[in-house]
Amino acid sequence: MISGGRVPEQQTLGSWRGVSLDIAAWDGVAAEVDLSFACMFTRERDGGPRGGLAHLDHALSGMLLRARDEGVFQGTSMETLLISQPPASIAARAVMVIGMGEPSAWLPAVTAGAVATAVRAAMQLGVASAAFAPSLLDAGLAPGETAGAGPEMMKAVTRAIDAQASMATYGLVPTPSLRRWVFDVGAAGYAAAAEAFQATLAQLKAG
Repeated sequence: MISGGRVPEQQTLGSWRGVSLDIAAWDGVAAEVDLSFACMFTRERDGGPRGGLAHLDHALSGMLLRARDEGVFQGTSMETLLISQPPASIAARAVMVIGMGEPSAWLPAVTAGAVATAVRAAMQLGVASAAFAPSLLDAGLAPGETAGAGPEMMKAVTRAIDAQASMATYGLVPTPSLRRWVFDVGAAGYAAAAEAFQATLAQLKAG
């Protein structure tokens, strides 16, 4: 989380089918977009959430953890919770939480699936900008365990954009509204994440 009133570090990684692909050192609360996505497991590995996920729960007056405790939103794989009326402390116009299942069963493919779910939701809701926080470290996963997530996330977002564009050519859905997609990362891992995302995007463009 960026604090002290400083402008979050952010940059454009490139683009895909007219969608700007960006990275920013902010979390799901600070993301200045139409729709902010956060991920949540069925539990945290060692106690409660930390980092951006804890910040989001705090901004929601503890209602996110309460919803999980009461079974309203359990965090099961690809379960979604749309918060369409977030409090003023959240920068985005709406927040969607995506379930990730059991943390001990996590693989990069799980986060890739969450990214695809998020892209589809953003386009179905007709938003122009969206940000995605994987919330892996927030759930207690170690940095070494999550090293393969970045490339899979970039692959997933481009594939999902392609799929929605194809549906539009079939005349079954409107022209995709999404024009900006932001990967949320922590400030400490910003440089490494940007490099990994850019390298994967370059590979995808090269075919």
